[in-house]
Amino acid sequence: MKKIWVAFIVLLWGVAGFQIIQGKEAAEENKLIEVFHTVGSEQKTSMVEYYGTYDKEYLPMEDREALLREVALKLGITKGMKVERTYEEKRQEVSLTKKAKHAVTTLRFITNEEGKETKQYMIASIALDKDMESALAHKKKLEKTLDDYTSQSRSSANVIGSYDGKLDLDKRNEVADEILGEMGAKIVTEHRDMQLYTIYAYTTYVSDYVMQEDQAVNVNIAMRYNEEEDKTYVYVATPVLGLDY
Repeated sequence: MKKIWVAFIVLLWGVAGFQIIQGKEAAEENKLIEVFHTVGSEQKTSMVEYYGTYDKEYLPMEDREALLREVALKLGITKGMKVERTYEEKRQEVSLTKKAKHAVTTLRFITNEEGKETKQYMIASIALDKDMESALAHKKKLEKTLDDYTSQSRSSANVIGSYDGKLDLDKRNEVADEILGEMGAKIVTEHRDMQLYTIYAYTTYVSDYVMQEDQAVNVNIAMRYNEEEDKTYVYVATPVLGLDY
């Protein structure tokens, strides 16, 4: 009987621990969604990106495409994919793109000749139209699916907002400091001027992080002005931006 009670108590502790972890993850997601909604006054979009090294056997082009189709199926994509292949002297790529009403999913398999070695990479991105709530869910789904195929992987969730006109440095600082404050983030490194505006910070609200110069980073803010559109774009990512801005 004593053994049964011990086992029961251990089970209760396990359930409680699982509930605590779930609660922490939910709080993390809710906080990020709350902050993401404050980015920009105009249209908002979000982007989820995944990058990993494919260390298994060398794949010919047909097998690369077949592998991407296998991944697409696991992501729930069964039809309507556009296939593109590119051949360069030391680089080959095959990509599958699926355009839906509010999302564009792109899966890529890249093969590079790097010196005497041939490296293979898998890259995935999902662009979401005004859909910050599902960005984190899509990030987890990509990780769960692609981690079975890759090593040395990294992923990010990004939100992009915009303001009309060219924000001056004081206004940019105001916007960035508000985001950092909402996330309870401490600045790790920063470069704030009108030519290059980027901030790397760390917050306990986000469990994921990357190391930069022996320091943990999991919040990245950047801004740039688009002269043709007369808009200032604000990029916020966790843990760091994978987008070209």
